[in-house]
Amino acid sequence: MIGRVISSHVRIEFWYTLSPLQNELSEEYTLEIINALNGKDIDKLMSIGKKIIPIIKKVKDDKGVSILMRLFTDDEDEKTDLPYHQLVPGGLHPGMSVYMQGTVPRHKNSTWVNFQLDFACGHHKEADVPLHLTHHINAETFGLNTFQAGRWGKEEKHMNFFQKGDQIEVILIVRDFGYEVLMNRKCICSYHHRIPPQNVQVIRIDGDLELQFLSVVGGAMMTTPYSHPVSDGLHPGMSVYVQGKVPRRGHNFRMDFAIGKFEEGDILLHFNPRINQGIVVLNSYESRRWRKEDRYMKPLQKGENFEIIFIVNEAEYQVLLNGSPLCKFEHRISPQFVKFVNFHGHLTLQSLTMVRGQIVGNMLLTGSAVYYPPEPYTGNIPGGLGTSRTITVRGFILKDAKSFVINLKAGQNIALHLNPRMKPRRYVVRNTCLKGSWGDEEDDLPFNPFHFGQYFEVSICCDKEKFKVYTSGRHLFNFNHRYATIQRIRTLEIKGDVTISYIKY
Repeated sequence: MIGRVISSHVRIEFWYTLSPLQNELSEEYTLEIINALNGKDIDKLMSIGKKIIPIIKKVKDDKGVSILMRLFTDDEDEKTDLPYHQLVPGGLHPGMSVYMQGTVPRHKNSTWVNFQLDFACGHHKEADVPLHLTHHINAETFGLNTFQAGRWGKEEKHMNFFQKGDQIEVILIVRDFGYEVLMNRKCICSYHHRIPPQNVQVIRIDGDLELQFLSVVGGAMMTTPYSHPVSDGLHPGMSVYVQGKVPRRGHNFRMDFAIGKFEEGDILLHFNPRINQGIVVLNSYESRRWRKEDRYMKPLQKGENFEIIFIVNEAEYQVLLNGSPLCKFEHRISPQFVKFVNFHGHLTLQSLTMVRGQIVGNMLLTGSAVYYPPEPYTGNIPGGLGTSRTITVRGFILKDAKSFVINLKAGQNIALHLNPRMKPRRYVVRNTCLKGSWGDEEDDLPFNPFHFGQYFEVSICCDKEKFKVYTSGRHLFNFNHRYATIQRIRTLEIKGDVTISYIKY
């Protein structure tokens, strides 16, 4: 499967499949695997792999782990029987991705359907299907469609990418506007939402495909160059929020607010961190000419995470980097003409969000959302919690973090105490504190998504019986209500070894 050097393809597979093992592996093994991947040292990786096969088998029900088993046991033929179904608790949301790997059989009697993939709203045959991908053997095209209210919509056809005998990789990235379809690392097309992706309950795969791997990834998978459409332009009061990471071998990247995709047309704002020079350059490109550069000494570090907010004001863009003001850049072309936000270069792009709001001090207020509040944070929940309400918190866990806390409070009562702990061991505590007394702790989880030195996103959904908690769109746990009067839960409290980027009520 691989030679003595780890290919980038295998390294990517490892990153996707390592997370289910985090609770079972010791920190020592985890760090050894990460170092082997970064150093592309296959001999070291195989040595570690042989030691942890019993641990991998413990979580064998996770389909992604099958890649590790094939690598460490030389089991090249491991595949998943079709038809295959995978539940999607909580649905799909922008920033999530579905990653599929398999092989198109070389010798099959079938001459029509090769395989089909459905994002469905239920298990029954009559359920709506927001996305239906059908690949035909010996056809020139593959099809994308939606099944809604008992009827198929208009099929969109695109050039066929796979042939018999091919090893295939399909990535479906959920965007605000639709699904972005990548095949073998190439962006093939986009398919606009006809049914909201959060309605998806199950992923179905059937046909002649030899399925080897299917994973729903909670975080964004944006490969550069990447272009994000802006439907109605940018206007005063809007902000563009970007999360990412500079690779350890990265030199520079650029982010352009542009009229066209990539190099097509004018660039209203060119944001260009030059890592090796320790500067950030801002400029515009008009009528095929670059204008005067603005330079700022605010280096981004290799291997470091970053957050950037571009705030659109009447006269200029205001730029905040990692929560601190960086600069202002006067409009040279009206921002209403922005049609795309384009990314090139050396960065790992994790999220891009566009919001409306205003600045108060260093905080960006966006109606029911707050960017960069002070820590520790205590804030009122507008109108109280109530059922069918969701609170989302984004932030960054410090590199030397021991723990942090998210509390939902009614007066002095804590209706939900969410306490991820990183040291001395990693686990997530849930509890209540009513009338000054702590209840029974819950700390069992199928996986632990919290790591020091990484971003996190937590969404707390409230219904009549329980809190449902998600991390990066992936269901983490349910916690039954112990405090009955939900409407009295009016306070959100966050403290500990984190910085908060965003709170959405």
